[in-house]
This record gives sequence, C-alpha cells and structure tokens, in this order.
Amino acid sequence: MSRRPMQPIPIDESAPIKADLAVPADSERFPAMFFSPSPSRIALVSGLAASLALTGCGGPEPSGDNDSKNQSARKDFTHPRELVVGEDGLARRGEESEPYTGAAIMRDADWNLRYFAYYQDGKLHGPEMKFWEDGKVRRNFDYDQGEKTRHREWFENGNPKRDAWFQGGHAIGPHQTWYEDGSPRWKGAFVGELQWDGHIVDRAPDGTILWDAEFDHGRYLSGTYPESEQENLIKAGMLKPEDAVYPRKEAAGTNEKETQPKE
Repeated sequence: MSRRPMQPIPIDESAPIKADLAVPADSERFPAMFFSPSPSRIALVSGLAASLALTGCGGPEPSGDNDSKNQSARKDFTHPRELVVGEDGLARRGEESEPYTGAAIMRDADWNLRYFAYYQDGKLHGPEMKFWEDGKVRRNFDYDQGEKTRHREWFENGNPKRDAWFQGGHAIGPHQTWYEDGSPRWKGAFVGELQWDGHIVDRAPDGTILWDAEFDHGRYLSGTYPESEQENLIKAGMLKPEDAVYPRKEAAGTNEKETQPKE
C-alpha cells in the first residue's frame, strides 16, 4: 500500500500564534501541571524535558572524548525532523504506520537542550518548548490534542514577553505583553475577531499611557485614548464630537479651523 504524501513538521515557528482554550485540569492525556502558568512549574517542565532527553539517550550526557559514543547516543531519541505529518494531520516517525506518541527532542552541538515537544497519538499534546542558548525557556506553547491552548514567550534576559490565550486561530481571553526591560506594554482581553473587550491598558516604551479605557466587543465606551485615535473614534460613532478630549481640526472648504474640546 502506498503511503500518503507527508510534510515535514516545522521546527522553527515564526508564524502568528493560533488556537487557545483553557485546558481542563483533569486532562487524561497529559499531566495537568504542564498547563500551569506558574514560573516555577515552567522551570519544572524544563527540568523534566532535560531529564527525558537524557533518559532517551540511555544515560548521562556523553563526553566530548568519545565522538562515536556521542553520535550513537544522539540517535537514541526522536529528533523533530524524524516526524512527518500525513494528510490525516497526524505525525508519524519515519515510515512507521502508527501515529507517534512520545517526546521529540533537539540538542545543539554542545548537547544543550534546544527543543522539546510531546505527542499523543500523532498530535501535539502538552508542552512544546524552545530554549535560549543559556538554557532559559524562550517559548512554551501548550497543546491539547493538537490544538494550541496557550502561548508564552520570554526575552533572552528571562523577562516575560507575551502570555496569551487563543481559540480558533486568534487571541481569545486574557492577553498580556511586556517590553524587554520587564515593564508592561499591553494588558487586556480579546473576543471575537481580535476585538478588544473589557479594561484595556496600553503603554508606550517610556511608560506613557496610550490607552486606559473600557471596551465592549471592540467598541470604545470610555477612558483615556491616544490623540491620534480621536478622529477614528468619532468617525466610528464611538465618541461624540462634543466629548472630544483633544483639540480638533475640521476641514471647512479649503480652510481648517480648530475647535476646542468640551470642558
């Protein structure tokens, strides 16, 4: 029987994040601890990933004194490039007929763990992690039966970069981002097709508040907004002209006149 066409699994994802749902704590297919947002548990998962990598190699880290033994050990665990996804969407290892269950591990030339993922019946299930060169976690995507349920990233200095929940290919629910120095950037929630919802706070790199406002399914209700967005809010019918906070410039034929905001 001829095999179905397969596509290699992409290892280096730079595409927009997708699909996120809150994962039930009693997941039967993978320990619930892998879905915890706690930094200490992120470290625990990292440690487990490293342990699984060493266990898969059949022993402690090979020394550089024995290249042949080193190379042999590297073949004892499943590298992500060994997995291919068939037309049915399930990952298999090489020419194996059964969907793959187990860890996929990648190390660099110095044997440092660079990638870890877990598969259940051919689908990503649990953490999919990438690491910086110094071993810190670079990203941690949580999956539930092939669907991404959370997206977390960290800068190389260890500070958080993004913590977001997704569903159906885009952000749904709480979403937060930070600048590289650790200062907050954006905090709020999304509903529908990337519609801001609830209390939204957005800051410039210098800490200046851009948005500190309430939204309802993408509609501005009240609060602070950037001057550059005032006319857009008025045109969209979300802000009455008489309620404008900043001075307005309205076209009058070829001339422009400036109106003052309501006091």
